[in-house]
Amino acid sequence: MTKPDVREEAAKLTAMVREKGGDATLIPASDVVTAEWVRMKCYFGCKGFGRRFSCPPYSPTPEETRKVLEEFSSALLIKYVGDAGLPDPKRYVSHETTRYVQQMTHELEKTAFNDGFYKVLCYAGHQCGWCPSCAAKEKGARESDCRFREKMRPSMEASGIDVYATCKNAGWELDVITCSRTPEGGLSLEHPMTTVMLLLLE
Repeated sequence: MTKPDVREEAAKLTAMVREKGGDATLIPASDVVTAEWVRMKCYFGCKGFGRRFSCPPYSPTPEETRKVLEEFSSALLIKYVGDAGLPDPKRYVSHETTRYVQQMTHELEKTAFNDGFYKVLCYAGHQCGWCPSCAAKEKGARESDCRFREKMRPSMEASGIDVYATCKNAGWELDVITCSRTPEGGLSLEHPMTTVMLLLLE
């Protein structure tokens, strides 16, 4: 089998994304921005810290991510707007949406690999959602305890990628997410959430 051109593969993968309600664009891997402060947001401010193997302290550091990016020439930036789990696009992100977008990136990575892009590597969206309760929460947990290592991938943020700056380089503008409390005590987004993912191609 002859390995397709990167642009041809990106077009194929983009079509797959659009079939599932998202969008994608091919960018140089050098346009992906990493920063140390991104990981600090995980350490200080995120309730998910240490509760998923896809998150810090288990996920790649910004320095490790930068080294990986240097080994790739192209990247497919992927976005999905709204909640796949419920009809209300302003609902706070659901478990169904997390599984939906993470299954999408898993299928994209698998497709590219089978097409000859053996180096392909993806960064998913959200905290890992493959298990109802991650083994990382258990006492003495180790990375090898992950039940879905073949599918689990870290998010862009967990790996130190500045999603806002990277999207800006691609011509996509992201708004800061704001939300308010509902009378029932839940959270309601002021506008639909945009989930962003990344697929490295070489």
